[in-house]
Amino acid sequence: MNLPRYEEHEDEFLKAMANRFGFSGKTWDVFIARFREKNTNSTDKEVAFSLEEDLIYGTKEGAVPATIMRDRLKVICNKLEAEGCDYQGKTKGKWKIAKHWLREELYPQWLKQRRLITLSREQLWQQLWEQANPTDKIQPVLFPKSLPTLEMGEAEMSQEESLSFPLNSKIRLEVNLESAGYLLLLEKGTSGKIYCLCPSGFAPEPQHSGGLFILPQHNTRHKSFKLTGSPGEEEIVAVIAKDVPGLDWLPKPGEKLLQLREEHLMGLLDYLSDYRDCQVLRTAYGVTV
Repeated sequence: MNLPRYEEHEDEFLKAMANRFGFSGKTWDVFIARFREKNTNSTDKEVAFSLEEDLIYGTKEGAVPATIMRDRLKVICNKLEAEGCDYQGKTKGKWKIAKHWLREELYPQWLKQRRLITLSREQLWQQLWEQANPTDKIQPVLFPKSLPTLEMGEAEMSQEESLSFPLNSKIRLEVNLESAGYLLLLEKGTSGKIYCLCPSGFAPEPQHSGGLFILPQHNTRHKSFKLTGSPGEEEIVAVIAKDVPGLDWLPKPGEKLLQLREEHLMGLLDYLSDYRDCQVLRTAYGVTV
């Protein structure tokens, strides 16, 4: 992954991390100064000297900046360890290990959150997939009767388990919902294309009262999905919200099946980061020859 130059975003990144870890006052000052690239080769005493006025402010006469620096740096390193930085048993030079961790692990994450890295549709879907919890509450089931269907072409689905269906099978999707709310159901086919199955012409009524939710819904002209296209894996993600999600791209009744683009997925990921009470589930199954 090609990352923007660290130096271009260093100040904003370090301040964001200081806020994230709850640093303030002298701890904030030491964190920002010690972890700057320009101070990499400076000793703690040299950094303390540059911060002398801030470090001794409000302290008793005779306070030693280097001592304050050492104490604050210990607090910082302990906090970063609690947040996931592994010092591998080392007791010296912890700040150097922490600096590498911040830059190599947290900086790319921060860039993604800030949308400073352009992610592909596949990468955005993968983020959504990783946020979702595996479930058996979403089940594709064979539809035994030969009734009129809408062929989905390249829009197929997959499974982390051994469940699979032959091409040209007719299926329904059964979603077992624990409580009332709003169902957003997305699927990614073997072609890499991503579709919104609910709401859609298959499921024009995404509001539900809990219990079994079957797609296609009974009030549509479609009785099942027909699996066409190529063999492979299909992935399904369900977002279950208490209310209608604040997404301006949600399809309206009568609109054609929506194929999601990068901006749709970015909007959904932003929504989920703000509304953490949403339930996000995933399942997958195979399509065979």
